[in-house]
Amino acid sequence: MSQIGKQHQTYISPFDRIILMDICEKYLQDARRALKSSMFSKPDPVEAIRSYEGAAQCFENARNFERAAECYVETAEMVQRQDPLKAAEMHERAAACMERAGASPKEYYLRAADVFKDHAVTIYRDNPDKGLQLLQRAADDFEKGGDTDTAVQCYEVGAKASLNRKDYLNAVVFYGIAGQHFEKRKEYKKAVKYYHEVAKLWDIQKVPENVAENYLRMASCLEALKELKYASQFYTNAGEKYEQAREIYKAAKAHEKAAESRESEEGFLDASQSYKTAAELIKSLKNMEKFEELYGKAADCYVKAGKPSEAVELRLALTEIFADDSYRCSKHFEKAIASVEDDPHLKGELLRKQGDVLLGIHDYLRAARSYKEGAELLERMGEPAKDAFKKAGDSYVLYFKSMAKVKNQEMMQEGQESAAYCYEKAGLTEEVEKVRQQARPDTKEREKQIAEELERLREDFEKGLLNRLHYQQIREAYQDLLKNLKQ
Repeated sequence: MSQIGKQHQTYISPFDRIILMDICEKYLQDARRALKSSMFSKPDPVEAIRSYEGAAQCFENARNFERAAECYVETAEMVQRQDPLKAAEMHERAAACMERAGASPKEYYLRAADVFKDHAVTIYRDNPDKGLQLLQRAADDFEKGGDTDTAVQCYEVGAKASLNRKDYLNAVVFYGIAGQHFEKRKEYKKAVKYYHEVAKLWDIQKVPENVAENYLRMASCLEALKELKYASQFYTNAGEKYEQAREIYKAAKAHEKAAESRESEEGFLDASQSYKTAAELIKSLKNMEKFEELYGKAADCYVKAGKPSEAVELRLALTEIFADDSYRCSKHFEKAIASVEDDPHLKGELLRKQGDVLLGIHDYLRAARSYKEGAELLERMGEPAKDAFKKAGDSYVLYFKSMAKVKNQEMMQEGQESAAYCYEKAGLTEEVEKVRQQARPDTKEREKQIAEELERLREDFEKGLLNRLHYQQIREAYQDLLKNLKQ
């Protein structure tokens, strides 16, 4: 029998099922017999109850859930007067069996809930803990039975009763379940009310992490209500509480959510502050990619708020942090420069700084372009630009030399032509000539190559591999090339 019972959660063979059904019928026969009276015996309700409950459990093991539910209900009706709480438990089991049979369990959950609620009030006077347990069980059954309003009333009564006893943990449970219930039903205002009560109770007990979690729930509900101003405030509050609890990652995420909420309602200045707070917290966790993202968002919000100088400050901080990464460094300089288009003096200063940083990490081409753009800007403004053009020219020369090492003719030409242009703009004619000289090929090496080729041609002619006419034509062409190289 014990082995058969173990199988009721998985597979029951036809043979085992027959055995179980025989046992179930035996229990039912015992129950009917116990209820009958005769000349020699009186009805034995206790034995009948035991047999009906045994039959119910047996039918449940055999997966005959409808018959199991009937037996549990029969048991409940028999014990209702003597032991109402046991009757309520039997109704709960009946409800569970009805669910597994695919039928509605609501009637039986509600029957159980009524009993638990009535007895919770009575028992609470002498045994508050037991009374609150029954009240919570009643609330659960009311909710399962579809009477959500009464379920919430039970949660409220349980929370207030717990508060009167300064039993904050039980109060948290009751208020928390009520909040979750209303959130599921999308009654967000009521959910916020109960989550706030939970947050206050955790605050009294000085558990900042739990306070933060309920602030997050409140913020999420307020977002659903499109109350973004209040939502962002509670996200911020959650972030601060997580900081108290030293939950740095969670704190950063909460501040980021606050920033997103503020940004969506165009509170760009407040959003930038929240992004900065989140960024600094993330930086302490050494997550530099996320830090870069958040600082960048803060800078963008400063621009939208009409505070370009603050945006530039953040972008420059990023260029210093990522100074060894030319791509990221240039990206942040470009963002900073784009944010100050209306301020040509500041733009020119940023272009110079960009050039200095890129030159320091040997990114000669980008450095040269930055210097050149800055120089042309000064020129348009009517300000002295000689030094700026010279810096651009010097950087292009460095770029030209680096390309010469890898024999990239196209890039060498770009470097040479741009360097010459910048030196001309700076009025440095000697430097222009030097650049042009550097751009010319090594004539001695070329002369040597031509001489070797002429010697090879002569040997081919003497061996008869080349006729006189062709030999003379090729030799004259090489000799003309030598004359041009020596000029």
